[in-house]
Amino acid sequence: MKYPFLSRRHLPRLLIAVAMSAALPATAADLNKRLKVKQDLTEVVMGQVMHDYYLGKGFSSLNGILTAKAAGILSDDVTATEILLGDLYTAFGMPDAADNVFSRIITRDLRSETRNETWFRQGRLKYRQGEYFEAERILNVPISSTEIVPLEAERRVMLANVLMGKNEFDRARDLLAPIPMDTAIGMYATYNMGVAHIRANQPEEGVRLLETVMALPVSDHETNALKDRAALAIAYSYLQANNPEKAREALVNVRLEGPFSNSAMLSLGYAHFLRNDQKRALSFWLELMTRNPADSSVQEAMLLAPRAYEALQANQQAFFGYKLAAQTMSSQLAAVDQIITQVKAPAWLDQLSPSTDGVRGSDPLDTPRMALPSNPTETAFLSSLFASHTFNEAYLQYQQLRQLQVLLAQRHEDLKAMRDIAGSMSRRQSLLSEQEKRVVAIEDRTLALQDYWPTLQSRARTAARNTRNLSGNMSPQDRERNNQLEQLEISINRLSDSPLKEMLVNRMRILKGLHSFDVANKAPRTQNQMLVELTRYESELRQIRKRAEALRQTLEDSKRISKADIVNRTLAFDKRLDSAQKGVEIALTEHRNYLGALTIAALEDKRSRLSDDLAQAYLNIARLQDSALIREGQPAGGIQP
Repeated sequence: MKYPFLSRRHLPRLLIAVAMSAALPATAADLNKRLKVKQDLTEVVMGQVMHDYYLGKGFSSLNGILTAKAAGILSDDVTATEILLGDLYTAFGMPDAADNVFSRIITRDLRSETRNETWFRQGRLKYRQGEYFEAERILNVPISSTEIVPLEAERRVMLANVLMGKNEFDRARDLLAPIPMDTAIGMYATYNMGVAHIRANQPEEGVRLLETVMALPVSDHETNALKDRAALAIAYSYLQANNPEKAREALVNVRLEGPFSNSAMLSLGYAHFLRNDQKRALSFWLELMTRNPADSSVQEAMLLAPRAYEALQANQQAFFGYKLAAQTMSSQLAAVDQIITQVKAPAWLDQLSPSTDGVRGSDPLDTPRMALPSNPTETAFLSSLFASHTFNEAYLQYQQLRQLQVLLAQRHEDLKAMRDIAGSMSRRQSLLSEQEKRVVAIEDRTLALQDYWPTLQSRARTAARNTRNLSGNMSPQDRERNNQLEQLEISINRLSDSPLKEMLVNRMRILKGLHSFDVANKAPRTQNQMLVELTRYESELRQIRKRAEALRQTLEDSKRISKADIVNRTLAFDKRLDSAQKGVEIALTEHRNYLGALTIAALEDKRSRLSDDLAQAYLNIARLQDSALIREGQPAGGIQP
């Protein structure tokens, strides 16, 4: 086919255009390759997930992964994502889901280090659950055989703890030995290794290792507490070896206001008692008796101080000391009974963490701090209770469930608000067609003004630059004055010829000249003002264009919302939320009963020990009474003082 409108002089341009159009896709592809432009959204989604994770928003990170998987953006084949998902499941108290994820990763064809790290995470999960047999089997797989990386050090510490629980101290010691001490976990490993040596009947090496921990420089609270524990462990070893002097030298390194000061003072008194220095021992025990009577070390000191008085032949002081101990034990038993009554109340656990109520936007994985009670007996009991790994893990999950319960209630409120908005928009659906016409009219006017704007802009700039164009440089006030002068000139020209007309014409000429001079004099300022106004109008035009786009977007959103049937969809979500809330309520009840049972068992054990101490105090009182009666020549068991 021939094209009559194409000539030879047009052909080169056409060929260039065709060549450029063919080269554009290749150029774009090459540019994408050089800039490493990726079309998938995996990195974008994972970027947000990791951002939430490192901000401590574990629940948001977990939901981000699950939502992306449901949308098909993330798959189960990404090992890094799966490892993070397993860790989040573990933190959120979902061991079965975490176990499934880790088991799925292990079956893949992975690098040995990645597979071993996954094994470690599964072993750590079993360790946290208290399944130590299974944890030992999994943790026996090393992460790295060349160097002690942080995860490898953590694996060795956990496995050593399991082995020490089985009295396999030699294996535990061999595991802990290669861990360097310049890290936090290395310090704990050295401490555990020292304890393992002592329990393996190698006290010299154990004390040497514990002394390296005790000699650490003063640092943060955790390091200082570990130093105190090391000093206390050294003292216990020396006391068992009947070496009170060495024990005393170790105990003086324990901080007076630290968490282990009560145990240290009790041991210091005992060390002096073994050296037959009863007065010195008595000074430590009497000082300890001024502290919280709910502490077990204080209670033991109340029984040991009268023994020191007996050794000093101060039987009367010993008698009153035992009576004080009996009174204290009785009051502590009453306090324990009161705590048992409180524990049986449903709201006891909630009183420990009242800050979880009504916290909007809180992450369920970010558990709040515990609110300690003002009762010293309850405070001392809770500190020993939370030292239990089993109770601590269960209470952590209970707090997470409570915050999840608050979050579900908030989602109910959000869905109700969304349903109200959707209902209001559905009722106004009949008005959308009329509103669309107005939006279209606004868009047409804006588009027309936008098309004509360059012409107006060019004319305005040309007029502003032409200094001879008086009409273009006139302000609105000058233009009105000029019109008045022209009308007046027309009226004068209509008059008949006369000397008066000639005089008026001359005056009009002078007035017009003065007006032109005034306009020319103000022309630069007027030009600047015109340019400023031009810029302002241009900015306003851009704003009008953006507002028109926003109106169009709002209209389209309204159409989509009206067609989306959000009311019924939110009702379906409400049903799912109701089901989730019931599940959370059941889980809360189970955790509440479980934690209550653990607490009652610990309280019963404490009551049993207090009863034994109370019985011992009464027996000693009776013994001293009998001794006093025998010295006075009266039969034992007679008159009570």
